[in-house]
Amino acid sequence: MLRFVHLSDTHITFDPAYEKPYARRHPLVGAQTLIEQVSSLPFTPDFVLHTGDIAFDPHPALYPQIQQMFAALPAPVIWLAGNHDDRLAVQTVLAGSDTPQQHPFHDLEINGVQIILLDSNANAPQDVPRGLVPQEQLDWLDTLCAADDERPLVIAVHHNVVRAGVPWLDDYMRIQNGDEVHAVVRQARDRLRGVFHGHIHQNLDILQDGVLYSAAASSWCGFMAYPTPENDQVTPDFAMNPGFSVVSITPDRTTIRRHVLAL
Repeated sequence: MLRFVHLSDTHITFDPAYEKPYARRHPLVGAQTLIEQVSSLPFTPDFVLHTGDIAFDPHPALYPQIQQMFAALPAPVIWLAGNHDDRLAVQTVLAGSDTPQQHPFHDLEINGVQIILLDSNANAPQDVPRGLVPQEQLDWLDTLCAADDERPLVIAVHHNVVRAGVPWLDDYMRIQNGDEVHAVVRQARDRLRGVFHGHIHQNLDILQDGVLYSAAASSWCGFMAYPTPENDQVTPDFAMNPGFSVVSITPDRTTIRRHVLAL
């Protein structure tokens, strides 16, 4: 029914001197390779889903250049803003919206699949990169998830929702009202094909109460996330390869294929 590319956390900057101690390369290297490899896939996806942190610094002037870069892709891009993004610029420049919202959320249908796009940035920007889904948005989500609807469902959000047993992911990064979000989402688990997110810079899948939560790797850098009490700080994982995911949705199945960037 649906086949899309899931990518996240490109953290694009056009400053050639930009570097971070937890990354092996400039963000543009990964982003450009990402676009090349997605463009060379042996099929045309229905769309590309970018689950946020498109740019590293939320400066509106970056987004026209980012739009030009991603115009090379063979499929339209569905954009979510991350905690590092300028949410209004993402909507107006990248998504082409004439009516930007401070905390945008909406749903659409593609090939008979309902797609819900959430905004989890009620607390951004801030020193601690936790997310929050405002009550108005949670009430709207509850109406959709409780509805008598037979369409397969896909939900996209930037921040991680459920606990992973990894202290820094759960206490430092996660949506603060993630338990409430999960309680709402699981109402639709019989038709829900997955909740797709970014933010954590790694491939990580969690199945909880019949709900699949799937994160895509960053195209820039990775962080360790082992389910141990000792993993209580953000720690770079220099052995992790940047990448993206290809997601296929059928009436009764979700298939996720991980792709590694050839860097």
